[in-house]
Amino acid sequence: MVKILHTADLHIGEDLFSTLEKKAAEERYRDALNSLNQVKAIALDKEVDAVVIAGDIFNRVLPSGTSSLKFSEFLRELLDYRIHVIILRGNHDRPAIEGASELLKTYRILLSEKQESYFHYLSKIDSVCVTSKDNKTITFVGLPYYPLGIEYEGTESLEEAFKKSDEIRSQHATEAFKKAILERIERERSKTKADFYILVAHVPISGSISGSERAFYRSRYEITYEANEICRLPFDYIALGHFHVMQMVGTPNCRYSGSIYRLTFDEPSYIDGRKVSKSEKGIILVDEKEGKLVPEQISIITRDLCVVHLKYLDARLDPVPRNVNEIVDMISARCPIVDVNNPPLIKVIVRIADTQRRIFDEYTIRKRLLQKGYLDVKFDVRTEQTIMPQVKTSSLPIEESLTKYVEGLQIPSDIRQEVVKEALRILKEDKGR
Repeated sequence: MVKILHTADLHIGEDLFSTLEKKAAEERYRDALNSLNQVKAIALDKEVDAVVIAGDIFNRVLPSGTSSLKFSEFLRELLDYRIHVIILRGNHDRPAIEGASELLKTYRILLSEKQESYFHYLSKIDSVCVTSKDNKTITFVGLPYYPLGIEYEGTESLEEAFKKSDEIRSQHATEAFKKAILERIERERSKTKADFYILVAHVPISGSISGSERAFYRSRYEITYEANEICRLPFDYIALGHFHVMQMVGTPNCRYSGSIYRLTFDEPSYIDGRKVSKSEKGIILVDEKEGKLVPEQISIITRDLCVVHLKYLDARLDPVPRNVNEIVDMISARCPIVDVNNPPLIKVIVRIADTQRRIFDEYTIRKRLLQKGYLDVKFDVRTEQTIMPQVKTSSLPIEESLTKYVEGLQIPSDIRQEVVKEALRILKEDKGR
């Protein structure tokens, strides 16, 4: 029976972790390679006919030599087992100008004659027909991120291509643009007669969860498709890439496989202690059952990323604890260390009143959390201005007016008492003069 492994958005590259300290950056890079090895292990264990990678192999167009070597090793092992590898060009894979070499194309020259026959790279709207181990034919049609022939036709730079894209939009020709793409897909599909047809597309689909690729979503650089424009096309399975959250779109056989590990805190495993099931990572195994292709999600083990929210906007209701360990314990309770050999990263988002900002010591909190075993801790402290209380004091004695004013301030009660005490002492001394 036909078996196909669908994955996408590998994003191999050290540059993705440049903001982390050396140890954490090295561990995060190993996360990507560990997930890649798990994908390979599943492919070999399930004896799949093909591995489909729906775009974004590397995090940048020109990856480091190490990243290129690691992917090359992954690729060769699959090809040695006579597994077809179909790779689609994603937005992170495309060259900046027309005519520039695409790194993934060069892999062909590194392969043996036997390996080369199993390696297929689709950099434009194109198709390839392969034969499974049980002699069934499968046609793969590729829809890369912005089809090369349309995007770069008559342009010399990426900036010019984007300008052309803006012109297309300003002329209200987006629908015609998409129509031309879909017609080309249909022509490619009809070129061969096969047992199964699979569309591989690196595109944004409206209404889907974007994950860490949301910076691009609905930007002026993208043509966004509706679910029925892609998922209702006459294919037995539609393998999507670009969005990093594994999800079904429109129909059961139209799916994003998602990224193979959590790239950023936009794909957390825990939010304030609540496990986020939608950020589970894995691959999609597409299996032939009773003459139809049926997708199944298979999970892989990845490092947890946690988001924790803290709010200290009112010193009377939400005072910052004086004991730093209270905050540390609160954060760790919301981000469990399930595996000490694979500890999580934490992002702490703090909303705090300006009157309490000085009390909040993120440096010490971070140090204590790292001592507990977390891989890295990031803080996003958002200071908000305190609204000063309006107290009518014109008819009150000065001592009583001052007391009422200070009691209305959003500062911890023990400090408030000390301020009142000291202010009254100063007033008393001043009257004595």
